Amino acid sequence: MPPEAMENLVEPALLRKLERLAIAARRVQLGATKGERKSKRKGASVEFADYRDYVQGDDLRHIDWNIYGRLDTLYLKLFQEQEDLTVFLLLDGSRSMAFGTPNKFDFARRLAAAIGYVGLVGFDRVVAETLSTEGVRRLEPVRGKASARKLFAFLSSLEAGGGTDLEAQCRAFTLRNRPKGVVLLVSDFFDEEGFEGAVKHLAACGSDVYAVQVLAPEEISPSLMGDLKLVDSETQAFTEITVSRSLMKRYERNRDAFLERVRRFCHARGIGHFAVSSDTPIDYLTLDLMRKGGMFR
Repeated sequence: MPPEAMENLVEPALLRKLERLAIAARRVQLGATKGERKSKRKGASVEFADYRDYVQGDDLRHIDWNIYGRLDTLYLKLFQEQEDLTVFLLLDGSRSMAFGTPNKFDFARRLAAAIGYVGLVGFDRVVAETLSTEGVRRLEPVRGKASARKLFAFLSSLEAGGGTDLEAQCRAFTLRNRPKGVVLLVSDFFDEEGFEGAVKHLAACGSDVYAVQVLAPEEISPSLMGDLKLVDSETQAFTEITVSRSLMKRYERNRDAFLERVRRFCHARGIGHFAVSSDTPIDYLTLDLMRKGGMFR
């Protein structure tokens, strides 16, 4: 992947700042291999944690013979076991995400690149997937800082298209991955069938889940007036309206109510929710908002 393509996703200056962060997991899950994350249980790994009395049948290799020489008592050394965390990056790849200046899907790719990079630097496993009725595109698990180019190349190759069926896609994701780790969903949450089912599936998967709801500046504050024909980018359904000041006021109330409904629904299920515009600087979102929101430490 050319260096300029990497910089289109995340600027080098931000990458250096992101290297100081680590993804925080409230519910650390044991993975297939030992990683860099400390477990709450004690095992036989690389970092000393504590002592306990020797019990017959314990591994003699873990006895502290120095203490035995001084106290004539057998003590077993305990070590802090290291966990292997998987970070799942889910991008809504439906056609509605290909809207706005800046483009919502471009924002989603840049945010996924930044968060994925934090995971790779921390030696977590990182998986990336798109959600769309056109089918799943998936980056199989990668880990280590050297895999950043592979992650960035995958994200750069993605395009938004197809319809939205968030509930079915999130259900399929949980069945396909049985996720145990940290899940990030980036979506506008525009779905005629509702967003609630998708959130419920993710909330029940046993992972720490974060939802970033991204809207374009044009969706937050439309500059429209007069007679218009509005066409749905996914269904091609259309409606003809006359935009007036009173209609814009009603739109603003409905917009705020929708954002609040998503926020409340997520928070009630333990999901961190961030509502942002696609022109929000990635460094502000990651280094400030998401760190304060508990996703990073």
